[in-house]
Amino acid sequence: MKNQLLGLLFLGFIACDENRKEEAADQATFIVTVMDTLVIDPGNEILYLQYYLIQSQTDPDSRYLYNYNRGDNALEVIDLDSLRLDKKIRFDKEGPNGTGGYIQHVHYNGGNKILLAEFHQISLFNTKAEKVFQLNIVGQKFEGDTLNENESLVTGGLLDEEENFFITTYNQGFGEPLGIAKVHLQDKTLKKIPIPGLKDLAKFRVSFSDGQSKSASYPGVNLQLLNGKVLVSNSAVNELYTYDVRTDSLVHYLFKSRIMADRQKENPRTRVHSQEELNQVARERAKDVSFNRFVYDIQNKRYYRFSQKFEKETPEENIFSPVLTVFDDSLNQIFETDKLPIEKTFWKYFVKDGKLYLYENIEDEMGFIVLEIEKI
Repeated sequence: MKNQLLGLLFLGFIACDENRKEEAADQATFIVTVMDTLVIDPGNEILYLQYYLIQSQTDPDSRYLYNYNRGDNALEVIDLDSLRLDKKIRFDKEGPNGTGGYIQHVHYNGGNKILLAEFHQISLFNTKAEKVFQLNIVGQKFEGDTLNENESLVTGGLLDEEENFFITTYNQGFGEPLGIAKVHLQDKTLKKIPIPGLKDLAKFRVSFSDGQSKSASYPGVNLQLLNGKVLVSNSAVNELYTYDVRTDSLVHYLFKSRIMADRQKENPRTRVHSQEELNQVARERAKDVSFNRFVYDIQNKRYYRFSQKFEKETPEENIFSPVLTVFDDSLNQIFETDKLPIEKTFWKYFVKDGKLYLYENIEDEMGFIVLEIEKI
């Protein structure tokens, strides 16, 4: 089936008023305090703490944290009320219920199906670790929209709330995002939703190729399912896209910060001639501002996001300051501060019972620093 006309694909795209967002930045004041430090009881197990719990999600109520243990090929189910490991869902490596090769991405937020993604395929498992569905992403012929030459789907995606669609991003070339891809799992129907802002991230990208291998440094793109919508953010620009799966509408939000840059510096060159040169560019890029994921506070009807800004370089390390930004239920920015009771950036955090939980490795145990964000 032929691709839809480009103009039709942009129906439902709404650009929010940047001035309105900027004016909303002083509507509220909050006090941020450390309330507690908690440690999870692992029982007789050793919890997987590598990579900042990057392969973990909570359910919508944050009763449980689901953390993929790569060493055990298992999903750790952490009871956040009792602060202990509840159980492990252990997967087979081989056989009809096998997870197969190297697992690149895991998505589970307490539903009926657990998504495990390899380089070339996605697999769905039930909570008994039985494989119920598998789809080869590479080379799959889809109905609906067509992947153009040099375009591909990213296996690191998520399931919608009804678990009917696999939602991810689609790229061109070597990891250059173009937009959202929505795949109906049963019908194998593909719909592409172009996002011009993602293509613009090429301004912050630099790559090197020696003819046999490729490497690149580029902004991260975050895909989340929050408050009934898919949120698409990136580490380079102070912005957010939200996609409503039911209405098929895309909304763009631009935010304005008064205490940090709103975008990273653009690379003067997008290609370099050596790996050493690429490493040098990557080291310089690491000093730039970086925007993290959004989380939703269902109790107070607010969104939170941490970012980091570069302060100074020392012989030992680069020094950064964390920045907390607060948004209301309609994603109006209402508060931001770098005056925080924490000194470093936390990359894994979520909201439980109206408070922010920040993951911290506490003497090789899974711990959380609990922040209260009180409106005054």
